Amino acid sequence: MISSIPETSNPQLWNQLWSRSSREELDRNFWEWVDRESSSVRSAQIRNYISKHIGDLRGLKAIEVGSGPGIYSFIFARLGAEVTLLDYSNHALNISRKLFEENSLTAKFLLEDALKLNPDLHGQYDVAMSFGTVEHFKYPERFQMIEAHLKLVRSGGVIVVSTPNLFFFPHELLKTYLQWRNKWQLGYEGAFHPREFFKIARMLKLKNPKVIGSAFLSDFQRYLRIYRSTNLVRKLIGPSTGQFICERPSWFDDLLGADLVLLGVKGE
Repeated sequence: MISSIPETSNPQLWNQLWSRSSREELDRNFWEWVDRESSSVRSAQIRNYISKHIGDLRGLKAIEVGSGPGIYSFIFARLGAEVTLLDYSNHALNISRKLFEENSLTAKFLLEDALKLNPDLHGQYDVAMSFGTVEHFKYPERFQMIEAHLKLVRSGGVIVVSTPNLFFFPHELLKTYLQWRNKWQLGYEGAFHPREFFKIARMLKLKNPKVIGSAFLSDFQRYLRIYRSTNLVRKLIGPSTGQFICERPSWFDDLLGADLVLLGVKGE
C-alpha cells in the first residue's frame, strides 16, 4: 500500500529536487538525454511534424514549458532555433543557464508560472513544447497546462506535449514500487492514455492533431537495464552488461512506447 499521496507540481518540490542533484550527476544525465534525444525516434517525428507544418527549425521561435535543464531547447538551439526556457523553479533555470553558457548557445530564461502567463507572451512563438511536465498536474490544471502551450504560439504555430504513457507498464510498475517504498521524488505523476490526448485536442480545436509514441523496443530495453541495476536482480542474475541501446522504430511505438506526444497546429 502506498503510504502517502504524492503532491502535485509546485516550485518548492522542484527546487528541492534540482538542489539535491550534484553538478556531476546533472551533467552526466543531461548529456545522456541530449545524445539520446538528438537521434531518437520521438525527436525525428517531432521535427518532421514541425517541418511539415511551419518549416525548418532554423530561425523559428520555440519555448519549452516547465523546461528543467532544457534538453529539447538545447537540441533545437543547436539546430538554429531561437529558444526560450520557461520554468517556475529558479534552480532549474540556473542549471540550464550555465549549461547553455558553457556551450556557447544563446537562449532566454523566464521565471514564470505557466498557469499564470504574462499576457505579453501570448502568440509570441512558433513552437511551444514540454517534456515530462503536464503529467504532474491534476484536472483542471492538467488541461490548463496544455492550453497554456496554445496561448504561447501564434496562429498556425505548433504545440508539442510529451508525457509518460499509461500503457508502458515497466514505468508504471517501477513508479508504484518506489511510491510504496517512499522513494519516489517527483510528486504526483498521472500518465496519459492516447484517448485523453485526442479528447484534449478536440477541446482545444487543434488542427492536424497527432499522437505519437517513443521507440518501444529501446524503451523496454532501457527499463530492463534499470530493473537489472537493483540489488535483488543483481544477486539473482548478475550485473547489467551496459550494452549500447540503439533506437529503432516499430509498430508498437504509438501504443506502447514509454512516452506519448501530442502534436497539433493552432487554428485561426
